[in-house]
Amino acid sequence: MIGPVTRGSALMPALLLFIVAARAADMTAVAGAWQPRATAFGQVSATKHSVLRLPFPARIITLQVEPGARVALGQPLLRFTAPTLVQHLAAWRTARQALAVARKDLQILRNGEHQHTTTRHDRLAGEETMLRTSGLAQRAWGALSADLEQLFIHTDAASLAKRIDSRGVPMVASDLGLMRAPFAATVVRRDAAPDEWLASGRPLLELQSLQRVYVDVGVTQAALATWRHGETRWRWGAAHGVLDPMPGVARYDNGTGLWLLRFAADNPDLRLRDDAWLQVEHLGAPRGVVWVAAAAVVSRNGKTWCVVHQGKRFTPLEVRVGAAVDGRIPVLSGLDAGVRVVTTGAYEHLYRDLKDLVRFED
Repeated sequence: MIGPVTRGSALMPALLLFIVAARAADMTAVAGAWQPRATAFGQVSATKHSVLRLPFPARIITLQVEPGARVALGQPLLRFTAPTLVQHLAAWRTARQALAVARKDLQILRNGEHQHTTTRHDRLAGEETMLRTSGLAQRAWGALSADLEQLFIHTDAASLAKRIDSRGVPMVASDLGLMRAPFAATVVRRDAAPDEWLASGRPLLELQSLQRVYVDVGVTQAALATWRHGETRWRWGAAHGVLDPMPGVARYDNGTGLWLLRFAADNPDLRLRDDAWLQVEHLGAPRGVVWVAAAAVVSRNGKTWCVVHQGKRFTPLEVRVGAAVDGRIPVLSGLDAGVRVVTTGAYEHLYRDLKDLVRFED
């Protein structure tokens, strides 16, 4: 005769079956290596950028490049004529000649004073004239050298003076009326046309160096340490490539609240354009961990736990873990290799009222 089934007698078999199942479905934590993975977004920028302008009004004679063209360092871009450049060359030549005459006259006056054929007053007047003409020559050269600098022409005063004396101002002005590429670049914009008169400072061409680009990646402060070591790659559709970390500290971006890390990337086919956004993947430096099945890691009260199986006893251990990889979870701290952990029923051990089996220390 079957007696009445009490609540306690009904729960006991289920409890025993649960314990047996938990004991049977456990595993040994295994030591190994793990590389943290992270993703973020990065913004591309040109390593060099320049908007070419002329420092004076000019007429464009020829314009030899179109947007999208690649140009080499020193390659001719456009030819122009500018009356102001001719005036600055002529003014400097005149001031330089006047200075040479003033120096010669001063030497004569000094010799005359030594031979008592001129007075001290004459010599002082000659020195004053020489200083004044020297100042005029320096100002004339300053105006001309400023023009040359904005034309990316690097020359010294002696060489230029020799050219002017040999060929004359008009010919030298024609030679200098050629703008060359200041660096290897891609032409991204053209704002002038042949035979057009342009005002001083008006944009002519916009150049960007895109054969190698910068990529600024925004990460959280907590992730900074991980992103500083390991391998970083960019991905855009099916294309991908390596990112090289640039030296220097991270920059805080007030707009996003993220820290910006700068990388550089080769871009030989110019696939990566200025201001483009890329998906960035980072594989951190390898570190030692203990691997367990993903089912062995559960959460309770905002903490992460593994339930350790030791004989007839089940003990929860608080652990710190990384992201799962192929159904396994790397335990960063809190668990030793070789320990048996519950892989089935770990959640129930934490949440059911099994006081005789689990002792929590929250």
